Amino acid sequence: MLPMEWVVLGSGTLEMSPDRGPACHLLYDSATSVLVDTGPGCLDRLAKLSVDPTGLQAVVHSHLHLDHLADLFPLLFHRCLQEHRLSELVLSGGPEHEPRLIQVARTLYPKLLQGGVGFHGIEPNGRLRPLPGTPLRVAAWPADHNQEARILRFEGSDPEPWSLCYSGDTGPCSQLREAAEGVDWLVIECTTPDDSRRDQHLTPEDVALVIDQAGPKGTALVHLSPLWDSSETAAAVVRAHLGALRLGSVPYVVGGFDGLALPLPFGQPYSHSMVPGGLDETS
Repeated sequence: MLPMEWVVLGSGTLEMSPDRGPACHLLYDSATSVLVDTGPGCLDRLAKLSVDPTGLQAVVHSHLHLDHLADLFPLLFHRCLQEHRLSELVLSGGPEHEPRLIQVARTLYPKLLQGGVGFHGIEPNGRLRPLPGTPLRVAAWPADHNQEARILRFEGSDPEPWSLCYSGDTGPCSQLREAAEGVDWLVIECTTPDDSRRDQHLTPEDVALVIDQAGPKGTALVHLSPLWDSSETAAAVVRAHLGALRLGSVPYVVGGFDGLALPLPFGQPYSHSMVPGGLDETS
C-alpha cells in the first residue's frame, strides 16, 4: 500500500532547462491521485512514473500562467478520446477559473470538456474545504502575483494527520506565512538568487524569513530558474540565511528536483527516478 506523498514532477520555470521541468506536482497514495499545477511536460513525467492520467481524481491550479497550466488541455484531450466512461475529473481553482478554462477549451477543441469534468472553486479566504472526489481538504490564500494566483494548503488524515503548503508563484506576503504555519512540508518557490530578484517572486532571503516565522517541519525549494547551478546551491543559501536568523539549529531544507518525493506526514524525502516503465525508488 502506497503511503501519501507529494512528488515534484517539475521543479523549474518556463525558462527551458534539460534538468528542470515547469511547475507540476503529484499528491497521491494508493487511493488518491491529484495533480497540482500542470506545466508543460507534465504528462510526460506522469508517463515515466507509470501514472495513468485517466485515473486522476482532481487537478488543482495555483493560477493560470502557462508554466503552471499548459498540459491541462492535452490531458483533457486524452480523456475525451477514451472509449469507456471515466470517473469525473475535478478541476479546482480560483473564482474565475471555470469561465476562463471553458473559453479556452471550447476554442481549442469543443469536445475537451466532454470526458467527465466538474469544476470546483476555492475562495482565497484561508478556509479549509473538502476537495471533491478525494479525502483531502484544501484552503487558498491570495498570493502576491497576478492571474489571481493563490497559495494552497492541503491537509489529510490517513494514516496520520498531515499538512502541506504550496506557495505557487508569489512575492513576499503575510498570507504565505499564515498558510505555512506548522505544516509538515512547505513547498516554496525560490526563483532566483538574492542579487537577481524578480518582481512577485521569492529569493532565499525571503524563503528563510517564511521558514523562521511559520515553522514548517521541512521545506522543499521549487520554481528554480536556470540562474541556479543546482538546487542544492539554493538550499545552502537558504540554510545560511536561517543560520544568521536563528543562531542555532537550522530547520530541514532540501533543494527540489524533478522526481523528489516528500512523505506525508513529514519524513526524510527520497527520489522517484524519472525512468520509463515504473517507479525506481532510491534513498
